[in-house]
Amino acid sequence: MRHILYWIASAVVCVSGWAQTTVTVINYSGFDTKAPVAAGSIASAYGDFGNVQTTAWSANEPEMPRELATIKLRINGNDTPLYFVSSSQINFTVPVNTPSGQQQVEVLAGSNVVAKGTVNVYDFFPALAARTTDATRPGVILNEDNSDNLVVPATRGSVVQVFATGCGATNPPAQDGLPPGTVAPANASVQAYVSWDEAEVLYAGLQPQFPGVCQVNIRIPQKDYITGDVPLFIKANGVASNPVSVRVQ
Repeated sequence: MRHILYWIASAVVCVSGWAQTTVTVINYSGFDTKAPVAAGSIASAYGDFGNVQTTAWSANEPEMPRELATIKLRINGNDTPLYFVSSSQINFTVPVNTPSGQQQVEVLAGSNVVAKGTVNVYDFFPALAARTTDATRPGVILNEDNSDNLVVPATRGSVVQVFATGCGATNPPAQDGLPPGTVAPANASVQAYVSWDEAEVLYAGLQPQFPGVCQVNIRIPQKDYITGDVPLFIKANGVASNPVSVRVQ
């Protein structure tokens, strides 16, 4: 599961001053500044947050903190659980009960507001985790034996574990900042497509170890032309995610 934690905690770091600036919140998987974020999903905030010590939540701790290195991020007045903070980037989970619509965002260093902005929040907006932003965009995907799909291609007919965010409410519901500890299926209807063929979805819902992460278990279709690095995307109640690639032999 180290691939998931690396995806969540990776960041670009810089050092700057304390003047109040604009904060831009983006969908963490898609990296599209125009895409909304979903309640309960992982998102990233970019801006100039001052001379901040780079700090990350440890998965060994029972609950995500609401403050790291004196930094807090608030949406709609509520402190968000934090995965990672630095001088220029904050990775966090959007509180589960955040209402839909445009919401105010504030970044605080101690008691000082150092950045402000807005973000559009949806009930769900699926986005697949990608390792890079290049043309191939390999997904954060494990094979059914938990091997890394980027190293060991999946075989046709096997099941892959695809990691995403923004799949929406689940049953039982997620709790802010707490690893779920168990599977919890998404309420939304989730479909998957591999090389544009609809694929069987065996599970779509919370990933037990990491708050905000949606896991989708997908069977690779038995089609001879599905080979090499092929596109994969999902839909939640008809809303399509960004595409990534899955490696198939």
